[in-house]
Amino acid sequence: MGCLTNLPNSLEPNLECVTDIANFGPVAALLTILIGFPLVKLVLKYVKQFFEKYDYIDEGIENFLFKVVSVGLWLVIILTAANELGINVTGIVAALGIVGLAMAFAAQDTIENIIAGIFLMIDRPFREGDRILLPKKIGSLYSSWGDVSEIGLRTTKVRSTDGVLLTIPNKLLTKDTIANFNHKDDRRLRVRIRLGLVPNWKNVSKGEEIVENIAKSHEDICQTKPNPPQIVLRDFGDQEVIMEIRYYVPDAPQMRSTKSYFVKEILKQFEEQGVRLAYPTRLIMKEDIE
Repeated sequence: MGCLTNLPNSLEPNLECVTDIANFGPVAALLTILIGFPLVKLVLKYVKQFFEKYDYIDEGIENFLFKVVSVGLWLVIILTAANELGINVTGIVAALGIVGLAMAFAAQDTIENIIAGIFLMIDRPFREGDRILLPKKIGSLYSSWGDVSEIGLRTTKVRSTDGVLLTIPNKLLTKDTIANFNHKDDRRLRVRIRLGLVPNWKNVSKGEEIVENIAKSHEDICQTKPNPPQIVLRDFGDQEVIMEIRYYVPDAPQMRSTKSYFVKEILKQFEEQGVRLAYPTRLIMKEDIE
């Protein structure tokens, strides 16, 4: 051990002696931790600045990657210090690998949800605040629509239009088709209403006029190009002319309210002005057998 051999009786104050002290197991382990602590903080500071510089990276992914880097750096420091103390680091790493593998099998469902969460954050099929169509298994129980409240690594929270806060495992959202009604580029959505009119010219033309006036009288219906309201006569049905009303609303929450308004006004004004809707007629033939 050089100058450390005769401690504490004598100590040679030279570079070789300092090197021997620094290489002494407990001292080397302590120095590793003392130097590693500020070094880890410095690296994490630069990692955080990197994430802040590129703001297109999702916040959830930033937090996840930051934790992974932080744990990885501290693991390196701890294992290095343990190696200086003469501890078998290879055995520890092997043991951690076995434990990690066992935990991965035990928490397979959780890991699957986390991986799905990472894909949701990268692909961004929806963002917080977007209105989406829920997967069929969920939507059949708690309304078909919901507003995204929070996107997490394991689960996504969605508040249904019935007011129920749903915590949905991420894998369910990656295995089914998700309809996003608030996509970033253009939030306007088209609504379609079909009705059958008694097939005579006076009835149909009067119905068109009334529907056009209804479309112009609601503030949530887009009136300007390229998406003004349209009234289209699609085809002849069995006993009617099929009219389709097409109009755009600026956001998903206006879809149902404007549709309800349209239906109410159509029924009211058609009745007042004598426009007739075509209703299916069923002929029932009954024969008594004695």
